[in-house]
Amino acid sequence: MEARKRKLIKLVMELGSFIANCDGEYDVRESEFIDKYINEMSKQEIPLDDLLQIKRSLCTSIDIDYLVDETKKMLEAVEYEEKKPLLKTLSYFINGVIEADGVIHPNETKYYMEWKQRLGLDDDIDISEYLA
Repeated sequence: MEARKRKLIKLVMELGSFIANCDGEYDVRESEFIDKYINEMSKQEIPLDDLLQIKRSLCTSIDIDYLVDETKKMLEAVEYEEKKPLLKTLSYFINGVIEADGVIHPNETKYYMEWKQRLGLDDDIDISEYLA
């Protein structure tokens, strides 16, 4: 698996884990959403051993500073024209995690808004063009 794809999957796993846990309860629906998203993202081209290796490499003490830094690093690794679609896709993913358990917790909203603000992401995102 290419290094960039591995880093992106790791970032998505860490973003999902942080947002899902920031309300103090990691709901099974959040876990299922994250797993389904990773599977869709990899399109089954990533061997299970590679996914397990990525999971083992996840940072265990994740905070918003770490996630912003890792997102910035990921943005530096992509071409200019890929940056906005990548940010919008990550934003869509975070929204999905927040809504997965049917409860929007204030901490989820707080950290999502901070992540967006620190990355310069507009509040009114239209991601429909990137979902096709």
